Amino acid sequence: MLNFDIFKQKSPKQRFLLILGLIMFVFYVVLGFAFIFYEPIALRLSTIPQWGRIAIGIFLIIYAFVRLLSLGRRD
Repeated sequence: MLNFDIFKQKSPKQRFLLILGLIMFVFYVVLGFAFIFYEPIALRLSTIPQWGRIAIGIFLIIYAFVRLLSLGRRD
């Protein structure tokens, strides 16, 4: 199922950076969905129109996947 060999092949520093990168990926995805769907953010950021919040959310989600892809390409 899950291949945990990537954790065994890396030094502790690389393993830490991999885990930190995965945590940041999850953070950006959650933040992007929060901008799109979470209503209290809409109330606090009432000066930003709804299409702007959706655009920011989509940008954050795309940015998270770009970071994840670059994390996978590192040696």
